[in-house]
Amino acid sequence: MMSKKSGIALALASTVMFAAPAFAQQVIVNGGFEADGSESYNPQGWQVAEQNIFGSVLAAEGNQSSISGYKTVGAASGNYYGLLDSAFASSQVLYQNFSVTALTSAVLSFDMFVNDQSDNGIVYINQAGLDATTGGSYAANQHVRVDILKAGADPFSVLASDVVGTYYLGGANGRRFDGNDNVNRYVEYSFDLSTVLAAGGDYTLRFAAVSNQGALQLGLDNVSLNVTAVPEADTYAMLLAGLGVLGLALRRRQSV
Repeated sequence: MMSKKSGIALALASTVMFAAPAFAQQVIVNGGFEADGSESYNPQGWQVAEQNIFGSVLAAEGNQSSISGYKTVGAASGNYYGLLDSAFASSQVLYQNFSVTALTSAVLSFDMFVNDQSDNGIVYINQAGLDATTGGSYAANQHVRVDILKAGADPFSVLASDVVGTYYLGGANGRRFDGNDNVNRYVEYSFDLSTVLAAGGDYTLRFAAVSNQGALQLGLDNVSLNVTAVPEADTYAMLLAGLGVLGLALRRRQSV
């Protein structure tokens, strides 16, 4: 049978164990694009930026783009997914601002497909960045990118002073255009951002596409940023106080 003092010590030990919980928190809003319950050009929680008139961004349903008419694989889960569709000579950005406190861990994950309907399917990363006109020269520029930006940066910026980290920079993540619709499947991506975001602050998660060689689609689903914050100072104080009380109780028990 457990003595009364042993029961008190066990209760105190339990208090200490749970004094500094570490809970993961979801930072991204509507990462599955289901919140609107219908196709939307302004999906909840997200912001959209577009240049030129040959493409658009939306929370899409089904497996055919209502923008360019090309087929897609559809949603990775649920009924809806984010779709950036450059029909031709345009660029699109889907982004979300977020704030985090000092943290111990951060994991960015998302499901993404990239379809490229240009004749050669070659990735062109021009120094003009996300400018489909490449400064008016219309030099080849056809790619997608995923970045974390500093808060307040222009959504189309690729300046080193604005970009905190780049997590995809390339083209189709599957087969290239072969004369028919190239419906690539989703690829799961996951990145540890614990070091990058350790100090906390205000940031922007950006998905972008630029195209001037042919149609290009970027599809997204299950976008997530899970962070675990550093426990507050008063939580540590509770932990230390609990340890002190527990130690005192155990010493008293031993002296009886």
